[in-house]
Amino acid sequence: MTAKPIITDISPEHYGTVLRLNAEFVQWTAPMDAAALDLIMRHADYARQINDGAGILIGYAHDTHYPDHKNLIWLRQHLSNFFYIDRIIIGAAAQGQKLGRKLYDDIADFARARGHSHLACEVNTVPDNPGSHRFHLRFGFEPIGERDFPDDNKSVRYYAKAL
Repeated sequence: MTAKPIITDISPEHYGTVLRLNAEFVQWTAPMDAAALDLIMRHADYARQINDGAGILIGYAHDTHYPDHKNLIWLRQHLSNFFYIDRIIIGAAAQGQKLGRKLYDDIADFARARGHSHLACEVNTVPDNPGSHRFHLRFGFEPIGERDFPDDNKSVRYYAKAL
């Protein structure tokens, strides 16, 4: 029998693991050093990890004061009262254990309890992340738009899910 996954807040003791996970999947996230992680954590309304760093999820309410966040800016123009999933990473050794689903169930409960009507996120199309697209579609997200970031050699598809 498998032990029940344990979800807790990300604390400073997890920062090294968060940075390692981000580096492992940087082609689909964004580069992040300790200063960037500190900034993200100061703005985050939700920052939790599962099974002592096997995976992480960081998100923001639609009205979080984060004035230069490109994805929040785009989403605010296309959706209201949403909770934004900025970063979800499940370590390679923990994939296939449904930990991402557990974190998404947790953030959905968190957002719903605070009165948000949607979850929103973006998934890379350049470089493409087909596994993440499949995951979000299976979880009930629907595409709501796309955007190119030519300076970053990156494109994304935005998704939303009614809560």
